Formats: sequence, C-alpha cells, structure tokens
Amino acid sequence: MSAGPSIADLLEQTNRELVGTDARVYRRVANHLQRSGAALQDLQDPQPAGTQGPKALLGKGSFLQQPAASLKRLCKAHGIKGYSKLQKAALAQLLERHGVTPPPPPLESFTKQELIALVRQLLGEG
Repeated sequence: MSAGPSIADLLEQTNRELVGTDARVYRRVANHLQRSGAALQDLQDPQPAGTQGPKALLGKGSFLQQPAASLKRLCKAHGIKGYSKLQKAALAQLLERHGVTPPPPPLESFTKQELIALVRQLLGEG
C-alpha cells in the first residue's frame, strides 16, 4: 500500500506555492507604485522646452473670444459665485481676477492656412 505524500511534503509544497504567489503580488504592487510615481512626477514637472503639447500650439486664448455661456461654465467649474447675471466683459474680468487661464481659441476660429501650419508643427515639419 502506498502511503502518498507525507504531511511535511504537503506543507513544503504549500509554502512554496504561497511564496510564489506572494512574490507575484509584490512585483505587481511594485510595478503599480512605480507607474503611479512616474505619473505623479509627470504631472508635477513642466514639459521641457521644445516639447510642448498639442494644445499649446493653439496659442494663448482670450476670454473675449469665448461665448458668454462658456465663460459661465468656466466660472461654475472653478467654484466662482455671483456670475449668473454678468455680461461677457464682466465675466472675463471676474475669471481673470480669480486667476483662471483662458482656454485656447477654438479650432473653428483658425483659417485654413493656420490649421495647416499647426499640423506641420505637430508633424515636426515646421
């Protein structure tokens, strides 16, 4: 009659399986922490000169280029109060006083030549 594996053999096998599982879990946690740390660092560090993002190519926007409804949405998004009855110029001043950066001009406001120049810049041909 075959007795099969001993209790010691079963314990050793179980311990090896647990160690392997723990190692995989720890590696996944370490990889996740490393990616999270890199993402946080990217958010904190400004982009190096010459590697501006696509939105930066659109140039600096102006509140006065935006419709009043967009300005009111910006006020709401930034938690500014008392804007509902203001006209466009007053909304723009209110947003500036609160340090809100104007969004870039909408693509629809660019001419065909300006859009072609933007695409060339994105492709590195400009």
